[in-house]
Amino acid sequence: MPQALRDRIAIVTGASRNVGREVACRFAAEGATVVAAARDAERLRATVARIGATGGTALAVPTDVTDLAAVEALVATTLERFGRIDVLAAIAGGGCVYQPIDAMDPGAWDRTFRTNVTSTFYCARAVLPHYRTRNAGVLLTCSGGGGYYPVLGKTMAAYACAKAAICRLTDQLTAELWETDIRVNALDPGLAWDADRLAEVEAEERRTGQPHPQRPQYRPATHAADLAVWLASDASRPLRGRCLSVYDEWRHDPQRVAEVDATVHLYRLRRYDV
Repeated sequence: MPQALRDRIAIVTGASRNVGREVACRFAAEGATVVAAARDAERLRATVARIGATGGTALAVPTDVTDLAAVEALVATTLERFGRIDVLAAIAGGGCVYQPIDAMDPGAWDRTFRTNVTSTFYCARAVLPHYRTRNAGVLLTCSGGGGYYPVLGKTMAAYACAKAAICRLTDQLTAELWETDIRVNALDPGLAWDADRLAEVEAEERRTGQPHPQRPQYRPATHAADLAVWLASDASRPLRGRCLSVYDEWRHDPQRVAEVDATVHLYRLRRYDV
């Protein structure tokens, strides 16, 4: 099978664990040279080693994506080393705070937005001058976590608002870039438990003899990686400014993809699905 990202240069943030790691590894498996970025240098090296062990090419660049200078240095390092950037997957985020809004630590609110929204803004700000010069490039943002609709029974307003803001950033940035060939789309990885949380859930299921209530919503991080490859590749052209989820099976149907492309309303922050 031909590789979907053959000869592409791709930056993946949050590449040290879970969804970001799987996206980095799948990009490499699909032929991309991957620049893997995250704060945890040791885990980052493990990601690069995993890619190298399967014949892929990757470079680890420890980066705090809440620091603009660090993100700019990440982009500069990639350009210096490889000459161009074709894809930037801004997967880094997380840090959900389960606190009622009237009891939430304001600092926790600010950190949630910096980790998710501000970091995505920094990635866009740093890579767009290069994309504009080439009139080409893919920016992949990462939504989810209540970004589309309220989550009942959860006190997660900061995280939900941050993820919704990423969708809106994706939508508005697309409007600003409409006359270019630069594509921006948002990926929702769904409920992708990391290894530690999955182990806890499985232990609970063994203890109770019942599936976890959220088990039907769980999707392995590899599903998000598959979607990320599709969004980063030519297969998803010409979709722009969309919010796609691992739960959205329509992307496998070319006729449905064409129908989505034909309207500006579907699969944006405020959806009009029928």
